[in-house]
Amino acid sequence: MKTLYSNKLNYVTISPLDDNSDEKLRDVYMAPKMMAMRKDKKAFLKTEKQVNTYKEVFLTDNTVNPRIFIQGEAGSGKTTFLAKLALDWCKGVHGYIASDNSAPIFADLDALQCYEFVFHITLRNSVNQFDVYTMIKKQIMDSIYTPTDREKAYELVSEIMKHQRCLILLDGLDEWTGPGDQHNLPTLVVDHIKCVMLISTRPWKLADGKVKHSDIDALFQLEGINEPLALSKTILSRLIDKEELEITFSAFTLYVDKQKLGELLSSPMMLSAIVCSYADGIELKGSKCEIYILLVESLFKKANSDKSTFTHPPFPLFTRTEHIQPNVENLNRLAEMAFHLLFVNERENAIVFSITELKKFKIDEIKDFALKSGILSAQRTASALRSTLSFMFIHLSMQEFLAAYHIARNANRIDGIISIYLNRHPKAYLDISQVFIFLCGLDISYAEKLSRMMHEQHALDTNEYSNNKNMCNGIVLAGYREANANGYSDIALKLSHFYCDNNNIIDLHKIWETNAANAIVLNVNIDDTKPLENPRISPGNDECASQITFDLHSCLELTHLKLSGRCILGKDSASVGTLEFPVCIILNIADPTQCTELPPVLPSIKEIDLTSVTCSCTWLRSLLSMMLTRNCDMNCWLYDCHLTACGEGEVNTSYTTGHIWLTVHSKQYLSIHLSDDTGLYVYQNKSISISFTDDTGLWEILHGLSIKSLSLHGLGESGCRVNHEKSFSQTIASLSKLEELDITMDELTPCVWDALPGLNIKSLTLSSRELGELHAESLTQSLSSLSKLEELDIVMDELTPCVWEAIRGLNIKSLTLSSKEWGELHAESLTQLLSSLKRLETLGIGGTEDSPGLWKALKGLNIKSLILDGWKGVGLGINHSQSLSQSLSSHMRLQKLGIRVDEDITGFWEAFYGLNIKKLRVYGKCRVKYKESLYHLLQSLTRLETLSIDAHEACPGLWEAFKGLSVKSLTIEGENQGFELNHTELLSQSLSSLTLLETLDMEVWEHSTGLWEVLHTLNIKSLSLNLGYIRWTDLRTESLSQSLASLTRLETLTISGEIDRNGLWAALHGLSIKSLSLRLIGKCRGLPAESLYQSLSSLTQLDTLCIERGCDCPGLWEAVHGLNIKRLSLSGFMKHTGIDVKHAVSLSNTLASLTQLETLSIDVEHESPGLWAALHGLNIKSLSLNGVWKGSGIDVKHAKTFSQSLSSLTQLETLTLHVHTYIALQVPQSLKNLNIYYDTMLPSELRELVDSLATCTHTIESRLEFGCASSVDPPEGIPIQEYIPVQQELAARKNDAVKRFRIYEWPDSAGYAMSVRDIGDVDDAASDILEDDVYKRFAKYIDRYKINRISILIEISPGSIS
Repeated sequence: MKTLYSNKLNYVTISPLDDNSDEKLRDVYMAPKMMAMRKDKKAFLKTEKQVNTYKEVFLTDNTVNPRIFIQGEAGSGKTTFLAKLALDWCKGVHGYIASDNSAPIFADLDALQCYEFVFHITLRNSVNQFDVYTMIKKQIMDSIYTPTDREKAYELVSEIMKHQRCLILLDGLDEWTGPGDQHNLPTLVVDHIKCVMLISTRPWKLADGKVKHSDIDALFQLEGINEPLALSKTILSRLIDKEELEITFSAFTLYVDKQKLGELLSSPMMLSAIVCSYADGIELKGSKCEIYILLVESLFKKANSDKSTFTHPPFPLFTRTEHIQPNVENLNRLAEMAFHLLFVNERENAIVFSITELKKFKIDEIKDFALKSGILSAQRTASALRSTLSFMFIHLSMQEFLAAYHIARNANRIDGIISIYLNRHPKAYLDISQVFIFLCGLDISYAEKLSRMMHEQHALDTNEYSNNKNMCNGIVLAGYREANANGYSDIALKLSHFYCDNNNIIDLHKIWETNAANAIVLNVNIDDTKPLENPRISPGNDECASQITFDLHSCLELTHLKLSGRCILGKDSASVGTLEFPVCIILNIADPTQCTELPPVLPSIKEIDLTSVTCSCTWLRSLLSMMLTRNCDMNCWLYDCHLTACGEGEVNTSYTTGHIWLTVHSKQYLSIHLSDDTGLYVYQNKSISISFTDDTGLWEILHGLSIKSLSLHGLGESGCRVNHEKSFSQTIASLSKLEELDITMDELTPCVWDALPGLNIKSLTLSSRELGELHAESLTQSLSSLSKLEELDIVMDELTPCVWEAIRGLNIKSLTLSSKEWGELHAESLTQLLSSLKRLETLGIGGTEDSPGLWKALKGLNIKSLILDGWKGVGLGINHSQSLSQSLSSHMRLQKLGIRVDEDITGFWEAFYGLNIKKLRVYGKCRVKYKESLYHLLQSLTRLETLSIDAHEACPGLWEAFKGLSVKSLTIEGENQGFELNHTELLSQSLSSLTLLETLDMEVWEHSTGLWEVLHTLNIKSLSLNLGYIRWTDLRTESLSQSLASLTRLETLTISGEIDRNGLWAALHGLSIKSLSLRLIGKCRGLPAESLYQSLSSLTQLDTLCIERGCDCPGLWEAVHGLNIKRLSLSGFMKHTGIDVKHAVSLSNTLASLTQLETLSIDVEHESPGLWAALHGLNIKSLSLNGVWKGSGIDVKHAKTFSQSLSSLTQLETLTLHVHTYIALQVPQSLKNLNIYYDTMLPSELRELVDSLATCTHTIESRLEFGCASSVDPPEGIPIQEYIPVQQELAARKNDAVKRFRIYEWPDSAGYAMSVRDIGDVDDAASDILEDDVYKRFAKYIDRYKINRISILIEISPGSIS
């Protein structure tokens, strides 16, 4: 075997221009630059660790790596490295003796001697084979032994591989294809478990997702040569006279610097071409195409020495060639074959091919030329019957260059064959990267077209952790540089993910200039120690960029912005730049409340990550303001950022932040964590949560923001620490829209009491271990000043009488008191406190242990809801159940009871006997030992209608106890850890005994799928299943299907689950339900539209379909297409948001196909012309459109399109609208009932609306609800008196009947309830208001801002104006 390797691997060609110029590999070998890769989330990332020994390759933490991968681009030296490794093994441990001071790279030959045998396999010669043992037999054994000796050799090798440690070198995974889709890697049989495989490949092969990360034990990146100039000198020494070497080498290094060829030298193939051409007197300009044309020229010269130049060269690079023109027809044939082999043929025949392919493209006619030139090589393959000849190009990269040449001469190939190829192979845009780069150098217009197609395929990969994004960045960058090197300008390659560093930022910025509008990711990471030092600039891009600017104003698609480096400045367009910061990020964020006509800034942004950047305090505050206006989740991280105060009137100071993490939601909720590590969250309900190392300057940033809920916490169980108390108090006082405040400190300090007075908050939570320097009088004054406070939560290790005193007499509706230990409670003080809370409806008690005084203090309260919670996730220990029982029996109005139970004790359940509650919730670990007591308790709750069990652990005792209850509604949720099969029958028996049960809600986890088996034959009418992250199998699908099919009385089904689960949708097939609600989570990319459609269309009795999904996708609308439903509802998940329609054409086609549809309801996230156009011409009878953005009505910006669509609904009888401001409506003549809610309405607009309705040809009954204001946020109310004349005018009209004109008015002085009064006569039938979901949202939104509102019910007949 060693003899075979010596013959096969010992020599390498040093010149790609001359096959005869070969040298011993050891004489010219230069150590590679190899970097270790580490696994990070779902991708492998390159580390800074360079690998210099074989031991580092084979071992990780002294453990053998069974499967090792080395990846590198074409010509990076992968094949040579494996050949050198095999030869080093042959040489043995004494093959090289190094000095102790300077041991060379990969000189530890002893690391190879632990392998008894090393098998070197060339994978391109084993296409369609997957068994490594078979490859060894055919490539090695058959080359060593005669046919008569082979069988014995085969057996010997098998035994060796079973019992001895062997190393198998597999070269060129990217040139190999296994038989069928199931074989993505060559494999070893189980008996050969001691063998180690070392596999080389191009990066795209691992990035396409077919090789699982679990198959990779170690991964290394080969980046070419460690010392390219040293190898250059070695090669030059073989090509020129020794006396000229030093002078020539010095001139060569200057030439490399001038032409910027340094990066190309890292590739051994490129290096040898550059060095050899230089030795022949040919100087290059850094173009890969130029080098490959030189290779073709040199190869053709060997087969045909005729010379001729092009009169009209096909490409400018061919102008100076002499040997291509006489052979151009041969070139074209070879290029056509290269193209078809790569893009048309099956992959197993793409690299190594037979005489059949040569004949197909008439290459057999020029076979001698191709072989003699060396552009093709051939080898004979032995088989049992006969030997055959296989062919391949000299190198895969040469085949790729010729394919690009063919494309450049035949542009139609892009729209045809390549388009089909890209669609056929999902990750094909990666494996054609070299073809794309060559095409950029040959014809940039065709490359631009191909880049757009590659981008479309790249966009389908929605895995945010995929390394493919970064690879595409590198591919397009290389293409740009190739085009630039060939003299192209105004290059418009398509790219959406930008990863910039010191070495590529100048060129990537050029690409950015034509792609800013479609950029999705911008990641700029600049090394602070050498900002833009010696940047890699394209040879044709010689401009000196003193400052690089990224203007984000047009980045409408940007979702991720990540900036890192001290030399990066974030600024707005008005601020002055400075050369101190080579990179500037311009984000001009105007005040959103003042500049409503400006386009939105970064409307798609999801994540912002700023590390060590510099920006002004005002800029950062504007950034947070922008985030708070978004109706989507966002994250923002700030790490050690340098902030400057440069706003008008601010002191010119600067400071450095700690770690700040913001997550934005749309409720304007701000949660801040202050500790040694910093996190700031801004939630979809407008929340910001911050943790940081130092609060210096933080409060100035937050000053005056439109935050509605603020939470200050530390990390873990610790509270936050406020060092700048004055700034803190001033900032809290400046948050005029703040409604909820949650503060957790280790010790509550006076700055808190200073901040509270005069706030308009409705909810306050104070958490602390102790009160510290509490001034009771200050706390009392602070709380009593909160005139709008409705909810108060106090959590402390020990509650003291001064706290009771501070709470006394507050007008709150909800109070939660949590104390680690109630101890010797001051019962009398607490009794006086609770009895003074006249409006109290909900009371929560938390702690570790109770006390008699606690229950005595609760006696006789008028509360409606009581929650007995624990302390920090542990249930409340109830040791005085008799006192509790006496207290609870005195609560005559109590309707709801919540109990956290971890483990019951004697007498626990007896405390709750005989209560008149309607709703009971039991939650916690729910370990029930006294099930008899629990059973008697539940039987004693004669008015109980709703039972909810939220169990962390499976609770058979609790399930058994609710047998025979008369409840109508049951909820079983929680993880139910430890659920076992024997629990199924027990729970099933209990559920079957609930004869009055109509509604069942159930949460099922991966470990508790047996829960749905308890559904069999229940008589429920409504079922809700929360099926989160479940791995669906055929068995699980069948099980759920049978359970659902057995529910013969089931009418309404709600399913919450992942949208891309085939098994889930198959389980719904054929049900007899009338109503289906789908709450869909996850990404749409994998939606099985056909499976979902088949299930939905099989529901023959379905007349109502509700879809709750934050954003749409074409597949979703395809699944609904053509259903026979009568009612359709579209909203966001759990109806917390609206549905964001981005595929309006698909929606339009689907709505038009629903021929039986009568009622359509849409919760609108963002209105658009496409959405309104989708409604055009429908035959529906009822339409409801509701806005959910911040709880307000729809902000209709495309009123004309909207009105036109409404007027086209010729069958519409009932229209319900919730809009933000008044718009003129064109209602159809068929309309009979109009329910419309305006957040704001002027008296003149009320007149205009009624007058417009009077033009209809028939009577319309209209219900109008509106806020008496010109603006809601900020609130600008209009006096009620200004609307009274309108009421008088309407009452005076003969053909109008005002059935209700009701005014809801807030008191001028401090008060808590609106007054309600009617103006004029009120129809008895119109006295009650139907409080549907739309009305509730409208009223809640308007009442939040204390705006008066009016409710009108009016019957308008034709001609009423006159």
